[in-house]
Amino acid sequence: MTNATPGDQSQKPTYDKPHQQPSSPASDGKVAGPVLINLADVQPERVRWLWAGRIARGKLTMIAGDPGLGKSFLSLDIAARVSKGRSWPDGTAGTCGSVVLLSAEDDLADTIRPRLDAADADVTRIVALDSIRDIDRKSREVVLQSFSLQRDLPSLELAIERSGDCRLVVIDPITAYLGTTDSHKNAEIRGLLAPLSAMAARHDVAVVAVTHLNKSSTMTAMYRTMGSLAFVATARAVWAVTKDKDDPSGRRRLFLPVKNNLGADQTGMAYRLQGTPAGDGTAVVAWEPDPVAITADDALGDHQKARGKGSKVEEAMYWLRGALAGGRLLADDIKQRAERDGIASRTLDRAKGELGVAVDKEGFGDDGRWRWSLPDQCAPDAPDPETLAALDDVGALSVDPEGNGGSRGDEQPENTKGRQNSKDRQDIKDRQSPERGDEWGVV
Repeated sequence: MTNATPGDQSQKPTYDKPHQQPSSPASDGKVAGPVLINLADVQPERVRWLWAGRIARGKLTMIAGDPGLGKSFLSLDIAARVSKGRSWPDGTAGTCGSVVLLSAEDDLADTIRPRLDAADADVTRIVALDSIRDIDRKSREVVLQSFSLQRDLPSLELAIERSGDCRLVVIDPITAYLGTTDSHKNAEIRGLLAPLSAMAARHDVAVVAVTHLNKSSTMTAMYRTMGSLAFVATARAVWAVTKDKDDPSGRRRLFLPVKNNLGADQTGMAYRLQGTPAGDGTAVVAWEPDPVAITADDALGDHQKARGKGSKVEEAMYWLRGALAGGRLLADDIKQRAERDGIASRTLDRAKGELGVAVDKEGFGDDGRWRWSLPDQCAPDAPDPETLAALDDVGALSVDPEGNGGSRGDEQPENTKGRQNSKDRQDIKDRQSPERGDEWGVV
């Protein structure tokens, strides 16, 4: 170090190496202060890929699309390939490892396991994080609770460690695991996803999160994912799943890049869902080998223009089922969230009528508040929504709405009682049945 000239107090000391810094109480590792990393001490590394150019290890990747297009089939196909190290649809070499699944929408026994078997997965290398075991503070009894990214990330990390060679975590859909986080607030979503991304980097695992698209047809693909833009900003790659508008059969799906910060290849791919030779009703993803050059903006924009009024009502029904999956919510909150996701008030009212949504009022006069719930959730002791997960996007149900439009009464409690008879409930269950989903069930 070169010393300052005696008597010249204004001259600052210089250092032999540019990256040397004077010691200070804030940087000695013993007290609070900035953690500084000089880039001369950072060893450059190549990006490690799960699927070369498309899904990176140690990073968060998002897959977004409308209901019924095969997103869950797609995620399970990816899991099956990883479990055996099979090559990818574009011919690139595969990576073998274990997989951790979080699925809030599909049953393990009658949906997920048959789909994995059909996809030729090694199911001994795939585990599902079903719930979290905890101790009730009052009764001291063991209780099971739903997984939350906000609260239970250490449990996910433990599941990754116990699998030994985990290379993939699938979260489907991510909006079902947000806890009390508001999916429309950037700061809250960034605060939730930053630890998830850090965990992925620590364990060198690819995290693939499935989500849905909003209804704003005027927006570019970058702004079409449900909720906050922070989902797209945090993910290193985002892929959109949409129908091929030029396919006369209506069965061809496009897997297109919305954002790919780490990969040079910006082309997409195409696939169809086709039945298995066993003829047991289970489908598999059949990929096409050739790349697809159409952009996500073009595919989603044209697709949105082609959608009819009936389809919008059906999608609003799907959205509303998910929003109410955890219990009753304030009507004003539902309307505000629907507006943010591009659902018109008139469309929401039609969806409400088609679903037979129950309406009840708490309190009296000007202090009373209207709440909505699904027909089989209108018990007086329904939990307060403020203690529930933020299900303002899609929630924990996987359904493929079959609504045919038509309007019902407004928020009149006396009208809702008649909707709760057994016939109406059976109609709702029929509409929610995966067997009535687009092509091969809702995914």
